Amino acid sequence: MGEKMLNKTISRKVRIPKIAEIVAATIRRQIITGEFPPGHNLPTEAQLIEQFEVSRPTIREALRILEFEELISVSRGSHGGASINDRSLSFATRAMGLSLQGYKVTLGDIYDARKMLEPMAASLAAQRRPAEASAVLYKHIEKGRVALAVADHIPDHNAEFHTILVEECGNQTLAIVAYTLAGIVARHHRMAYGKSIADVPSKQRQQKNLLSQEKLADLIAQGDAEGAEKHWRHHMDKAGERFFNRFSSKLVVDIMEDQ
Repeated sequence: MGEKMLNKTISRKVRIPKIAEIVAATIRRQIITGEFPPGHNLPTEAQLIEQFEVSRPTIREALRILEFEELISVSRGSHGGASINDRSLSFATRAMGLSLQGYKVTLGDIYDARKMLEPMAASLAAQRRPAEASAVLYKHIEKGRVALAVADHIPDHNAEFHTILVEECGNQTLAIVAYTLAGIVARHHRMAYGKSIADVPSKQRQQKNLLSQEKLADLIAQGDAEGAEKHWRHHMDKAGERFFNRFSSKLVVDIMEDQ
């Protein structure tokens, strides 16, 4: 690195975390590692002040950070306090939604990502947990058949199948990504299936969709990773052509506002 570049790098301002952020980070780690388990209370304000040797406003700011992240719930008043929430991905889901909206991501962009992610998840499920994953998928498919017997279309069921597939693949990172996208995927499915009779796929086509889901579950149950990946890539390509590609240019922010 040349002297000029080095000087330029050094001259950049370094953001020093606020004391409240450092306190929040310490408590956050204690929550995540289980030192403060769900359902239990944090130490009182007075105890936290003594422990961290900081002011009351600093502790309260740290607690607001953790409350915003939905790690704790704070009760106000003389008998108030902070209790640890159960683990939840709701904060991550909201952050993902806001990020996709802020960067003006399109539904086409998300569907392209899903076409890469879901076939890979199908392959992983067949390799890592064929019996467990296929059992969950078979159960969901049966629910779909029951629902289709009394309804004209079942967009939410189909959207849930895609999320469950990734959740059952045995990779937690992919599962979290799928979970955070679940709400957007559900909205996309409702749009693709339409609100008018003309747009709703026929029951025959929806039954074929269930058969395709069942074929995927069969391939996963057999441990056929290559077959599962190939089948689901073909399924996603065809579904895109028939239903989803017409909404490719629509922004995520638009569908979030529409609902």
